Amino acid sequence: MLRNTLAAALLVLPLAAFAQTPPAADRYVDIVNWPTAEASLDRFAGVEATLNGGFDKICGDTFCEGEFHNLRPMQLTCSVDATKSSMKQCVWTFAGTTASVVTKSGAVQAAGKLYKCKIRLPKDMLVEQFYEAMKADDALNAKLPGSRNSVYDSLVGCL
Repeated sequence: MLRNTLAAALLVLPLAAFAQTPPAADRYVDIVNWPTAEASLDRFAGVEATLNGGFDKICGDTFCEGEFHNLRPMQLTCSVDATKSSMKQCVWTFAGTTASVVTKSGAVQAAGKLYKCKIRLPKDMLVEQFYEAMKADDALNAKLPGSRNSVYDSLVGCL
C-alpha cells in the first residue's frame, strides 16, 4: 500500500509542478488590440487616416510655417483600459524636417525633429464614444465626448 501511494505521488507531483495558472490579462492594451488582438486594426487605421488627411488640409496655414515646416504625421497610438473599455491615453507623433543647400559648396544640410503630442482625452471616455466622434466630417476639430477639446486643440501646444 505504501509503495502504491509513493508511486502515485511520484507521478502526480511532477505533473502538478508543470500546471500553471494562466497569466492575468493586461489591464491596458493598444487600441488596435481591443477587445481582442488586432480586432480594431482596420477601424483604428481608418481613424488615423482620417486625422492624417485633416492635418494635411490645415498644415500649410497653421503648423507648417515654423522652423521644421515639412511636418508629417507619423503614428497615432492610443491605450485602452480593458477593464472599463475606456480610453487612457493617445499620443500622435509627427516628424518635421528642414533642408537647405550651401551655395558655396553645394552640400545639403538637413535637420529634423520628432514631436510627441499627447491628445487631451476626457476621463473615462469609452472607446466607442471615441470612434463615434471620429466619424465627424471634420474629425480633427470634432469635440471629444465629455470635453471642450478636439484633437486639433492638443496639437496647438505641441507643434
